[in-house]
Amino acid sequence: MDNLNEKITDTADTAEAEKEEAAAVPKKFKDVKTLVKAYEDLEAEFTRRSTRLKELEKENKAQTPSDGAESAPSQLSEDELLNAALSSERVREAVIKQYLGSVSRQGAVPLLSGGGGVAAPRLAPKTVKDAGRLAQEFLNK
Repeated sequence: MDNLNEKITDTADTAEAEKEEAAAVPKKFKDVKTLVKAYEDLEAEFTRRSTRLKELEKENKAQTPSDGAESAPSQLSEDELLNAALSSERVREAVIKQYLGSVSRQGAVPLLSGGGGVAAPRLAPKTVKDAGRLAQEFLNK
């Protein structure tokens, strides 16, 4: 009779444990075995991806110039870069905006270029005495 009571108790404990186990397993998985299999597959895929990522990082470091030179897009000639920049409205606007910003910080826009001189404003004499002095300066030069 004791054996019968032990079997009933064991069966009840087992059933209770299975219910708790089933409650802990997400509904997406049939049972714990399916969950464990999915986890193992996921772990294997993670390991493969981590290995591939490290390989790609090594390749990237090998391709990066070690002397601090610029990356591949800068290997274009200056003429090619200029043509590419001029064909882009966005680049032109950015360059103009930067130029105007630098000019406004300087305070004045250069009006003349080429080294030509700027004429002084004309001094008109207001009195006869000023006219005589200007004539004397002109004749002495």
